[in-house]
Amino acid sequence: MSSRPLRLRTYLAPSIPASLFEALADHLAASLGRAVDLSFDATRSGPRAGEPEPFSSGEVDVAFVCATSWVWLTAVPDPPIRLVGAAWVPLDPRSKGQPVYFGDVVVGPGGPATLAELPGRRIAYNDDVSLSGYHSLRLALVQEGIDVDAVDFVRSGSHLRSLQLLCAGAVEAAAIDSTVWHRVSRRDPELDLVAIAALGPHPVQPVVARTGLAPAVRSAVRRALLTADRVTAVRAELAEAQLRRFVPVDDTRYLALAERMARTA
Repeated sequence: MSSRPLRLRTYLAPSIPASLFEALADHLAASLGRAVDLSFDATRSGPRAGEPEPFSSGEVDVAFVCATSWVWLTAVPDPPIRLVGAAWVPLDPRSKGQPVYFGDVVVGPGGPATLAELPGRRIAYNDDVSLSGYHSLRLALVQEGIDVDAVDFVRSGSHLRSLQLLCAGAVEAAAIDSTVWHRVSRRDPELDLVAIAALGPHPVQPVVARTGLAPAVRSAVRRALLTADRVTAVRAELAEAQLRRFVPVDDTRYLALAERMARTA
């Protein structure tokens, strides 16, 4: 293994707790026998289409990103990323032990009761890369023949902030990562909010590696993630985040998402 630190980045905090990624970084360092430099990008859920990405330059070796980033970055010639091949399984019983999740549309008292009532309302979303917070809702509206342009989308910056805006009455609904909603609603059962729709299931956020990363390193990262739940500290952080463990995945689930996004573009 190289002596250079492995550059690990997450685009999923703070909605997925930063402490989980810190525990995973420690586990990777111990498993790979090399330092791991963890960085956070809280401005978006992953690199956007048509914008600079950190993989081709080697700025980032491995990253947790939203599935939309995988769709966009693998659709170009000479893709800069590939799947590591391990993804987490939510504790949410709707996931049925699979690496899938949903976009939960959450409302407060007197809010819209169906997707058909969303036009003309203010709807919070975390950012325009997010599958669960933005694209899943847009895909659902298109499928239902509902005018997407009539919805007043309000960018919040994170799923947690979207819920804060909803509680404050600044918006009338919010599209939330179901893992985040499952955690928040279990932690605060008195919260006067309810989910009116579950959009999905969608493949969970993938772990990706830059294409130029040595296959042996990518394989070692995969093995470490697949055994991460055996480590007490990581298992505790997974449980706190309402996640169970990592399981093997391949491109199949994400290719199906790419086809769906292309059909409804």
